[in-house]
Amino acid sequence: MRTLSPGRRPQSWSYPTLLVLLMLGQATSAIPSPLYSLYADKWDYPPFLTTVIFAAYGAVAVVAILVSGALSDRYGRRPVLLVAVLLLLAGLVVFVFAAGPGYLVVARMLNGLGIGAIVVVGGAALLDVSPERAARSGTLTAIAFNVGIAVAALGTAALAQTGFHPLFLPYLADALIAVVLFVLLLVMCEPHPSAGAAPLGIPRPQVPREIRGRFIFAVIGAGAAWTVLGVCFSLEPSIAAHAAHVDGPFFGGVVIAAVTLSAATTQVVSARFPARTVALVGDTALAVLMVAGVAGFATGNAVVIIVTVALQGGAYGLAFGGSLRHLTAHIPAERRGAVMSMFYLLAYGALITPTLLVGIGATVWSDTAIFPVFSVAAAVLCLSAVVVERVVGRRGGPFEVTRATTDEAPRMSEVD
Repeated sequence: MRTLSPGRRPQSWSYPTLLVLLMLGQATSAIPSPLYSLYADKWDYPPFLTTVIFAAYGAVAVVAILVSGALSDRYGRRPVLLVAVLLLLAGLVVFVFAAGPGYLVVARMLNGLGIGAIVVVGGAALLDVSPERAARSGTLTAIAFNVGIAVAALGTAALAQTGFHPLFLPYLADALIAVVLFVLLLVMCEPHPSAGAAPLGIPRPQVPREIRGRFIFAVIGAGAAWTVLGVCFSLEPSIAAHAAHVDGPFFGGVVIAAVTLSAATTQVVSARFPARTVALVGDTALAVLMVAGVAGFATGNAVVIIVTVALQGGAYGLAFGGSLRHLTAHIPAERRGAVMSMFYLLAYGALITPTLLVGIGATVWSDTAIFPVFSVAAAVLCLSAVVVERVVGRRGGPFEVTRATTDEAPRMSEVD
């Protein structure tokens, strides 16, 4: 395996390739979302099973997140990413030949292993390839996530609405892109300059003391945002279609795209502002909009519902993008894999648990009954991030343990 010698720059295409890989990972996670209603009609299973299928992805992604960062620190980013892409392809094959809900669980688990590794190792590789763009990498990562989701959701939903091989063509297109990226990874120089030096082991649940305050604030804000995203990916498309009295899967795809495209837009616009401020605004706005969204859904108007979820998506983009950017600019180089593993471990935990609870509630009661309860709970979680910032800030300053040097001060003002 080739490694970067001191002073050698990686290939110029490495950075955009890694961004596209991150985009592909999230696109793969989003493809089944507009199709869940088709699968449920085909095999006649309840809403709770939909959330189980979705949660299976998140559960194994947590496993990948725990081990992939340490593996990439030890053996390099490139080998781990190559295996991750192969897992994506294996999951897509199972989706194509699925003969029942159990196949969907297996497919999501394979994809979850691959996506979890791509999220952590791809993010760490971006920092390795271009450490001087650490803050920008956090923004671009969040944008890549959302654009990948939006494109996959809209394209899949459009095919599902027309009935033109919706359970085959989206997976085929995704697989072709994955194959191209696999080839590029094969010829890419190893991004991690210290591969082979780190000891092998599962990262302990800790982060460096000097960034611990930042980490707590960032992970609560990102976790709150992903709580909303989990329900958006699993049940919200059908809840929105039911509320608007719209038939067919396309409306659900529009809901997902509205959330993610709005999120990407706010992340682009907010990139010029301090990350901490952006995260705080996003957390507060998302809390308010989740509660207001209950009234929006109650109108039963399709346009109002789309505007509502788009506004929520914009706030989600600020909360997640700001939180991620606030953290990534200050991770010590030797701890990138471990810290990003812990960040996404907790974020995926926030993705899984509320989604399963909402699925249980929708099965026992109804989706319209459980959705307002979820919205209020999500709002409380968002506000908790703001409270944590205020408490930690009063105790030890704005998350800084060490003083910035004179040369670092201008860059710190842009990031923080």
